[in-house]
Amino acid sequence: MLTTYLRAAGCDDTLLDDVWQETMIVAWRKLDEFDRSKPFGPWLRGIAARTLLAGRRSANKVVLIDDMESLDYLNQRLERIKQFDGDTLDEKLDALRDCVSKLSITDRECIELRFREDLMPAAMSQRIGIALETVKKRLLRAKQQLQACLERKLQADVS
Repeated sequence: MLTTYLRAAGCDDTLLDDVWQETMIVAWRKLDEFDRSKPFGPWLRGIAARTLLAGRRSANKVVLIDDMESLDYLNQRLERIKQFDGDTLDEKLDALRDCVSKLSITDRECIELRFREDLMPAAMSQRIGIALETVKKRLLRAKQQLQACLERKLQADVS
């Protein structure tokens, strides 16, 4: 649903990837602020909307929808779609944990250092003793594998 939301807002592939990843990072950092009695999707799309608008202002990126009212309307339309299995936070976290467990040991280590320990690639390079470019490549590969795994899981839940 997040990808659908961003596509409907007019994101091209590059912008979609950037906003999706930034949304996940912000959501992970603010997870303790999430009210588990409410649906996860609208909360996540709210983060994506703010990320999209902030990114557009700071980099003059072109998107079709560039105001909060339109993004709120789009969010409301998506909420009308029947809530599918996998739309709760716990189900999404279970899916993410499963996808992380399927990564290679080296890719999993990079993801955990980056997102659990909040280390930047340069610090990760020093910590594990490999070249900075190798760290960046591992992170990119791991994030791509996680995204593909999560998309497969979400497709399976919708079917």
